Amino acid sequence: MGRANVWLKRTFIVVISLIAIISLLLLGFSLFSHGHLHQQEEAEREIAVIHVMYVIAAVIILLTIFGAIGVWKEIRWALIVYAVGMILSSLLMLGLNIQGLASQSQVRQDVKKQYLNLLPLVNATEFLDDIQTELECCGLESYRDWKFNIPNSCLCTDKSTNPC
Repeated sequence: MGRANVWLKRTFIVVISLIAIISLLLLGFSLFSHGHLHQQEEAEREIAVIHVMYVIAAVIILLTIFGAIGVWKEIRWALIVYAVGMILSSLLMLGLNIQGLASQSQVRQDVKKQYLNLLPLVNATEFLDDIQTELECCGLESYRDWKFNIPNSCLCTDKSTNPC
């Protein structure tokens, strides 16, 4: 392998370092989200997504290690592994984003259907009451979803940013 320009080498190391930092942040976010989702009752689907995030972060960290070794020691095969791996992971992420955008309306309908199965909301959990307080809304469609037991989270306050 020919002698590489020192500035090209340094630039590559800086870019690899930034990618490694971002993937470490993704790994930290995955750990935090996993701990947060563990407290919820039915989070099997979300935890599967967290496991995918673990794998993506680990693969990116591993690829950046290959890239850093390839640049530092000037090993061609390590740079090829890094380049091919990053291209494939970028294509995978692009495909997952396209799939997510395509199924966004279906996910909305599924969530609405799941919450409509809770009607009447009298039997709903505190979790739904907390969501109403945070989002300043009442019920799924309107306050009528609660029948005659309207909770305190449906009461309007003066400091509300979204008045009733």
